[in-house]
Amino acid sequence: MYADLKLMDMTLHEAQKHLPTVFDTLLPWLLDTSATLYERNKAWLEIERANWTVLFSQCESSPLNVSQQYAVLLNDDHNLVLAGAGSGKTSVLTARVSYLLQSHLAKPEQILLVAFARDAAQEMAERLKNKIGLEAERLHINTFHQLGLRIINRVEGKTVIMSPLANDSKLKQAWCIDWLKRHWMTPTNFKRWQKHLAKWPIAYLAGDDELGSHVENPKLIAWLEKQLDQLAQMGLSKKELQERLVDHDDYPRLNSELSLCWPCYQAWQQMLKDQNQIDFNIMITRATEYVEKGKFRSPWKFIMVDEYQDISPQRLRLLQALCEQNQGQCNLFAVGDDWQSIYQFAGSDVDLTTGFASRFAHSTVHHLDTTYRFNDQIGAVANRFIQQNPHQLPKTLNSFKTQKQKAVMLAPNHSVEKILDEINRSTNKLKTVLLLGRNHYHKPELLKDWQNRYLSLKLDFMTCHASKGKEADYVIILAVDEGQFPARVKALHLDDALNQSEDDFPYAEERRLFYVALTRAKEKVWVTYNGNGSSFVQELLNDDYPVVKQK
Repeated sequence: MYADLKLMDMTLHEAQKHLPTVFDTLLPWLLDTSATLYERNKAWLEIERANWTVLFSQCESSPLNVSQQYAVLLNDDHNLVLAGAGSGKTSVLTARVSYLLQSHLAKPEQILLVAFARDAAQEMAERLKNKIGLEAERLHINTFHQLGLRIINRVEGKTVIMSPLANDSKLKQAWCIDWLKRHWMTPTNFKRWQKHLAKWPIAYLAGDDELGSHVENPKLIAWLEKQLDQLAQMGLSKKELQERLVDHDDYPRLNSELSLCWPCYQAWQQMLKDQNQIDFNIMITRATEYVEKGKFRSPWKFIMVDEYQDISPQRLRLLQALCEQNQGQCNLFAVGDDWQSIYQFAGSDVDLTTGFASRFAHSTVHHLDTTYRFNDQIGAVANRFIQQNPHQLPKTLNSFKTQKQKAVMLAPNHSVEKILDEINRSTNKLKTVLLLGRNHYHKPELLKDWQNRYLSLKLDFMTCHASKGKEADYVIILAVDEGQFPARVKALHLDDALNQSEDDFPYAEERRLFYVALTRAKEKVWVTYNGNGSSFVQELLNDDYPVVKQK
């Protein structure tokens, strides 16, 4: 419109004189478009929410709450729904698909749902099939890997071959051992490793003459595999990696590690090329390039992503390429929770969630405000604990279930059996109990005995990481001791430096992991420890949290 006024050599004020009625309507938009747009969207949401009352009351076993209804209707170009533990994110995803189809905003084949794990994708497909019937079969429900394969197969017109080593850590580690043996046969290479290890140990190994006998050391090989995965995921040149590392305080050591690992990465890439195979990293990168270059045309108007807090830069690049290809006609709807971002070791970057609004233009960040899993006493501890880190996005997460009795107990490690006795005595029906450890070695030796003895309790042990997405009536978090939970800070290696978050709050990811552990429980949580416990235990005891200390 401003261009038209310029052509007519007319000012806005002059045009307003000639067309007062028109400009009375247009002027609020021209003078403050963002505020006007916000108000219009707000009014539209209220009208739309009223129009779809029946859907919202019937699409799930219980009616959607108000914050869930708003989430379903979000209509910005890029939308992030912050879904706290137990807040019903799956209900929102399925209700949104129903809404898009019933409102004729999209045909099934124009909707893409992306999950990180195969089980999650299958569960979503089953749930949608039960809700919307045969139309669910026309939806595109994929993991990121399935999506990458779909794009590559469409462009290349043939089925690509995935390396058997790509999804089998034992086979990949065997390949690393074989490579290291051959690599160390060259004296120059062997001496380079010795020189590095003499200054900077790796996997507790030093650069002595006995190094050759450690070529199959499990910790060394696991370390090498981890560096290889990080280099493959980033897909950058050696020079580009050095540019990323150059300002780091430990640049000499990290650059030396890069020199050790780069030949391994090159050999891995060459092996895949020689065998005409790919791995998951190549697959995502190649698929992204096909989208960016226009070789693949996206048919999707609505892209929905589950567990967005697990996103990595590599996967985000693919999503952005798909969205930008149909700019203005593609809607991104991401559901996740930065409070539960616990997979940095696997490449996820919490900054991509906390920085969503600054990364995407025309974006909305909305949060679900009610959890149906844990009571308000657990919430009072967990929600306050996680928000001690100012880098986490602030949000209100109210508990649907309220009670006066405190529900987070702190007890000695030796009292686990006593706790199980207490739970067993207090119930006359089957109850679920999760024993959670920071590491696998925290699994109690008496677990089998307890499972046989407490027949009213369904007892399971798993790591805190494995518990993500699970729930139980009761949770016992084991060995929250100094150096155990939070885990002791290890030496920063190449993979850590290349995947380092901007969040410098002490033990940020460990704090999120502890939050995940606390919020698996519906009724009560016990945190067990030795002596004075870790800094997490001390915080709960000394900072006026609503907890009970048991002897």
